[in-house]
This record gives sequence, C-alpha cells and structure tokens, in this order.
Amino acid sequence: MSHRYDKLALGVDGGGTKSDAVLINESGSVLGWGRSGTGQAFWAGRKAAQEAYAEAIRMALGKRRPHAVWVAGVHRSTFDGMNLHVSEPHFVECRELSMGLAMALQTHGLLVLSGTGAFVAGQKENGGTLTLDGIGPVLGDHGSGYQIGLMGMRAAMASSWAPERQTVLGQLVPQGLGVSTLEDMFSLVYTQGIGRSHIASVAKAVIRAAEDGDSIARKIIVQAADDISDVLAHVIRRLCLEDSDYALVASGGIAQNSEMYWGRICERALEIAPRLRPIRPKVRPCVGAALLALKAMGVAWTRKLLSRIEKTQQPHLAKLEKSEEAVPPLAQKSSRAINLEYTAHGPWLRGDIPED
Repeated sequence: MSHRYDKLALGVDGGGTKSDAVLINESGSVLGWGRSGTGQAFWAGRKAAQEAYAEAIRMALGKRRPHAVWVAGVHRSTFDGMNLHVSEPHFVECRELSMGLAMALQTHGLLVLSGTGAFVAGQKENGGTLTLDGIGPVLGDHGSGYQIGLMGMRAAMASSWAPERQTVLGQLVPQGLGVSTLEDMFSLVYTQGIGRSHIASVAKAVIRAAEDGDSIARKIIVQAADDISDVLAHVIRRLCLEDSDYALVASGGIAQNSEMYWGRICERALEIAPRLRPIRPKVRPCVGAALLALKAMGVAWTRKLLSRIEKTQQPHLAKLEKSEEAVPPLAQKSSRAINLEYTAHGPWLRGDIPED
C-alpha cells in the first residue's frame, strides 16, 4: 500500500563511489534513504550514472507518493525519466559547493571535500566563488581517498623490505580488498578490474591503522592532509580570506570521518586564516542538498531542524553500513589463462595464453 504525503524534500548526491538520496519532511524527519553506485557520468557513463540516481531515489521514496516534492542534486531530465508519479516536482539549483556548505547551515564559506576524489572550494558573501582540483586521480585529487588508498597499497607491498618499512597495512590492506595475502593483492591489481573506487576503499584501513598508532599509516594520512591543505591555502589567498571568520566545512568520507586528517587540515588552515571556524558536519552531502530543497520549500534553517535530521538519519545509515560490510565485487577476470605471481625477484607471469 502506498503512502501519501503533501510536501517532501529529496536531496541527491552522486559521489565517486556511491550515490545517496535522502527523503526528509518539513519537520526534519528522515523518512527514507537510498544508495547505489557512482552517479558521476565521467566514470560510470551517462546511462549507468542515471540508473544509479534512479535506483537511489526509488529506494529513498519506497512506497511513498508525495503530492509535491522539492528535488535538489539531480537533473530534471533524470528525474522525469523515472516515472515516479509525483504530481508536482520542483527542482532546486544545487552544486557540490552549495550542498556542502548547507550541511553546516552555511550559505558562504570554505569547503574541503575529500572522498573518493577531492577538491577545495570557496564562496564569498558577495557571491564570488573559486574551486580548485577535482580533476581526477591522475592529474589531481590531492588528499583524496584514492591517494590515501594507493599510498596504503604501496606501503603494504613494501612492508617486508626493511625494518623501517614494517607496517600493519601489510595485513590490513589485502583484507580490505577481500583477499588473503600481498601476493593475492598483486594479482588482483594486475589481472582483475580493480579501479578507482576499490583503491579508494583501502583508505578505511589506512585511517584505522593510523588511529591505532601505525607510524607508516600516520605519515600517509598527514601527507594527504598536507597535500589538500596546500590547495586550500591557494583558495584562501586567491579569495583574500586570510582575515575572514568564514566557516571551514569538511565534506566527504575522508574529511568527515578521519579526525587526524581533518585536524591536520585545520591546523594548517588556521596558520593562514586564524579566524576561520572549522565545522565537521554529522550529515552527508545529500542531506545538504535536501536542506537546500527544504529552504526552497520555505522551511527555515535552524539548529533544531538539523538536530532532528541528525537523530532520525541514524537507523537508515546503520542499515546501509551493515549492507556494505562485504567487499564490492570486482570485474571478471580476463578469459585468458594467465597466472600472475609476485616473487622475491619481481612479477612472474606463467601459464598458457591461447592464440586468437
């Protein structure tokens, strides 16, 4: 049986690894949450990205059929093609910068986003904006989950080379990728479809090891934080915000979940602009989009509203996190009969390769 609601806000965020959609009513109660694959067409392709958005939105709506819904974070054409039977959809302009700042109930300030990818952006009170980085793992994404994951994988492979390179990452990183040994990880990298999001997923293991005191993992986290702090410094100086008291907002899984990483960024930023107000929100970017939708609906932003969202989102997040405990599937192995092994003398490729 479907449920009718008069007015709801739908916030959508398409990240480098996953897409989130959240449904919130006027009082700030989270009614539904959906999650699917990446919504970034550059990585997944336009069709796959649209399907990811659609799946996340359908999950968030469930059986609810709101009479009117304010939608932020997804293009009208994607939403219209889903046949959701919403009588009055209203579309709200929403960018990553504005939804990130909205997580902290801000309309201007500085945003440091580090998830699978990374960028830094700022918006001045007079409307001036600047965004630096966000140009992908090869050319940029300084301080991203991908950078941390790749550095963690390299450190793991080198952990037996010398006493000073020993790190618990030698055990944690393969486990995080769903394999047993470093040799398995070597084979995984070179013979299977391991990609950007899987490498970025290793960042969780690196963060955990750093928090537990592993010196190699700590160096990786500090290096990544310093790299994105350098980008932040450029944004601060180019926008002339050295004397501002703007909010400095964390966004993305790395910036919001690693206290060590965020603490280092704040330390570096406050050396340049000591009046900045660091904020690490307890909500996800899709909630920032929903807050923009609520504002367009006429709902005032208050701490009470945000607190209710923070409280009522917990059961939904707990359910999603439980379902994601398993390592995501990789692409299928090549059909060629290849057996790639890593030995003390380097990679060894053996086995027959059938002729075409």
